[in-house]
Amino acid sequence: MNLFLLISFLLALSLTTWIYYQTTNRVGDIVFDKSIDNATFKTCYDYKTPQYYQVGTNYQDGSKAIKKELSDTIENLTFEDSGYITFRFIINCNGEVGRFRVKTINSDLQENNFNNQKIKILQKSIESLKKWNPGMWKDKAFDSYFVLNFKVEKGKITDIF
Repeated sequence: MNLFLLISFLLALSLTTWIYYQTTNRVGDIVFDKSIDNATFKTCYDYKTPQYYQVGTNYQDGSKAIKKELSDTIENLTFEDSGYITFRFIINCNGEVGRFRVKTINSDLQENNFNNQKIKILQKSIESLKKWNPGMWKDKAFDSYFVLNFKVEKGKITDIF
């Protein structure tokens, strides 16, 4: 009987610890950082924010429209290297964007440091996009994460995906 109670207790403890860890350490959450985030951008909900593909967040007329609207910025930007620039951000339930995080890598998939001023220009151009459709589920708009990747070859942006 004592062995059964001990095993039950250890199982309950393990399960509780696992659930606690899962709810407090969600991978990829973008929490507000007053040093880099715009304080006027607000999310609509305080609970877990889904990914864009879970709730169907998109840009009106798709990636072709994004490429077209960013074409002037892209044509005028040149970088020193080849690689990828990834922007991850939140689109709130009103279709507004904020809390940008940027990751850059070179063609060998090693961390890269593209020119910070040029990254900021690219981010401002993404912020200027106004046709975001927020994620929907059961006829309710949700905040969601979104990712835009820029492929840089020989110093020029050649693709957005």
